Amino acid sequence: MALKPVTLAVCLLISGSLNSQTTRPSARSQLPASQIHKRLVDLEIDLEALQQKVDVLQAELEIAKSTIQGKQDRQNFIALNLTEHTFQRLDTDAGFFLISVKDVVPYLTGYKLHLAVGNPLSARYSSPHLKVRWGKLYDYSHYTEASFNEWKEGIQEKEVSLTDVLDAGTWNNIELILTPATSEQLGFVTLSMGTDTVKLAVP
Repeated sequence: MALKPVTLAVCLLISGSLNSQTTRPSARSQLPASQIHKRLVDLEIDLEALQQKVDVLQAELEIAKSTIQGKQDRQNFIALNLTEHTFQRLDTDAGFFLISVKDVVPYLTGYKLHLAVGNPLSARYSSPHLKVRWGKLYDYSHYTEASFNEWKEGIQEKEVSLTDVLDAGTWNNIELILTPATSEQLGFVTLSMGTDTVKLAVP
């Protein structure tokens, strides 16, 4: 007796279901659950380590971009090296100067910086104003977003106006007091400077 179409369709569905149930499981599904879990944990650890490396690179890239942009046209600020007496160029709106750290000595609750400011130009500048920022040296090998933000919040800033005159064609001595500060908090020191008054020789 011929099967009705509906009956035939049901039979085919049942047959297909039985065939799918008897299909041999894949090699991946044969792994024990504990082994699958271990692989997932290992992947999560690798992913977290990779993310930390990306965060470090992003932070270093931001600092590098800031430094490069500052040096493309003019060097508006410099990072002072307190252990060496080499000089660096520092640009201002009215000219450029050469900055060198002569000495760093304890003073009150902080330190006094003795700077040599070289004026290689023929003009004299009076009443320079300086902006200095200082803080601990950040360890990028242990970078986290939280620790980096904490480091930035710990940076201190000070602006001072001096009565000194920067004579032309010579080194000029300037004292800069950073307080409060510990020796550890002088791992990172930057300096920028401006000069509002320029004195030229009258012919």
